[in-house]
Amino acid sequence: MAEATLYESTYILTTDLEEEEIEQITARLRETVEQAGAEFVADHLLGRRQLAYQINHHSAGIYRVMYFKGDGEAVNELKNELLMNEYIIRGIVVVANPDAIFKPTSHPEQVAELKEEQAAREAEEPETVQEAEAEPMAEEPVAETSEPEAKAADEASPEQPEAEATETEPASDD
Repeated sequence: MAEATLYESTYILTTDLEEEEIEQITARLRETVEQAGAEFVADHLLGRRQLAYQINHHSAGIYRVMYFKGDGEAVNELKNELLMNEYIIRGIVVVANPDAIFKPTSHPEQVAELKEEQAAREAEEPETVQEAEAEPMAEEPVAETSEPEAKAADEASPEQPEAEATETEPASDD
């Protein structure tokens, strides 16, 4: 089985919810992820914020971010739950940056563990990919000719007389 990928899901809840209802929705999303075979990592409340534009007649929302390790099945199940829940205004799931989950000062061991996992995944990549990223491609030298010189060289090529030979002048009836 392939190693699980770390995902981040950001979702916006309606502002008319009580704290207890918000926790129930968060628990339901966590349960959905775990039932799909993913490992729940963390959940953060970002707070109430104004939306940049109205979404379904809502001008503000409660932002939350959830992190989990899983596969495509867990992502699809979570996306479905985000769409089906009437109290979620908008939601998205993306591959997460391990550095963004925890503050290094409060959870240094967890950040170090996630960085080690990422380094191990990168080490397993084929060497050709790693070499291509490490060495910049050499540019091919470009002939240094000005545009008029290039046109003159094209006109002097042996192909031009053949083109002229194919052109015929209309015969006159004189």
